[in-house]
Amino acid sequence: MTTPDNYLGLPLHQVAAEIERALRRYPGIARARVIRDADGRFVAQVLPWGVHSVTADTGVLAELAGMNMAETRFLHDEIFVDEVYLRGGIVLRENAVVFDVGANVGMFSVFVGARCPSAEVYAFEPVPEVFARLQQNIDERGLNTRPFNYGLSDRDQEVSFYYYPNISIMSCRHDYTNWDNEIDLIKRYVANERRSGPPGRAEHLAEVESLLARDFEFVECRCRLRTLSSVIDEVGVRGIDLLKIDAQRAEYDVLQGIEARHWPLVQQVSMEVHDETGSPTEGRVEQVTGWLAEQGFRVSMEVEEMLRGTGRYAVYAIRPGYENDPRPVVAATGTTHAIKPELVADWLSARLPAELLPDRVDVVDALPQAESS
Repeated sequence: MTTPDNYLGLPLHQVAAEIERALRRYPGIARARVIRDADGRFVAQVLPWGVHSVTADTGVLAELAGMNMAETRFLHDEIFVDEVYLRGGIVLRENAVVFDVGANVGMFSVFVGARCPSAEVYAFEPVPEVFARLQQNIDERGLNTRPFNYGLSDRDQEVSFYYYPNISIMSCRHDYTNWDNEIDLIKRYVANERRSGPPGRAEHLAEVESLLARDFEFVECRCRLRTLSSVIDEVGVRGIDLLKIDAQRAEYDVLQGIEARHWPLVQQVSMEVHDETGSPTEGRVEQVTGWLAEQGFRVSMEVEEMLRGTGRYAVYAIRPGYENDPRPVVAATGTTHAIKPELVADWLSARLPAELLPDRVDVVDALPQAESS
């Protein structure tokens, strides 16, 4: 008979950790915990990505390699909850090819892996310290993502970047720095979220607000930039289902790095565009939307509610006829796929020895805060 602290001669925590590590690689699972129930059976409890993955148990974000918790939660809410990159009619089809320009620590790669596991992602992040976290998250989650430690631009070059360790999503080329706008962004985001955001976020918003007291300390580093066309030629993709761009004021440069011969390969574009009054980006939305229209896309634009008034706009472009692509749509705004315990169990059985398989898989809305044994 097994004892409460051992299973198959191994410490219980070691067995549980092995199962949990495997479960984190299942598409759509944010976190997993293995417990022993009152009858002594092993039960794998799994928490899906989404609203509950944060509001019910913030520990899920601690399992992602990020720069700090306030920033990681911001990215989670923006990508998983608000689904900012799947608006405007943008979809993910089966076996989609996704280019993630401005990948940061890989939250969008995690999202794509959770919502469209058959997709192949090419992720670009120029800042070495941030890229290391991206690589770590790819490896830990077993994502079908190929990372590149450089950014994209209108030409191949090496430029100076200002990297902000306390808020890495604002890191950018030194010539695109706009400190006043960044400070205003944080103030407006906090104010908007306190006024109309979901409940239970006071501590998170206080953490974000505290960033203002840190004087935006930065580290200057040299980063490599390439053109998207040169990458397409190198990796040999035959099409890009979604080009996602969040390049901190350099978004138009990324578009300029696509040669005319490659534009027909791009089917959808989802991007953040900076259009800041009194700055070099003023008028950029009109410039970007006009350029995409010239390339034959249907273009739309909106302002994300929590970023209203900050000069950030979301631009979406879809190539006419893409709706006739025969591959099924796997992910779109507001659509989720329930995680079925029996499918998780079958998936585990192909990856773990029979003696390590849990007796039962339960899908839950929350995980206990303390470890159980």
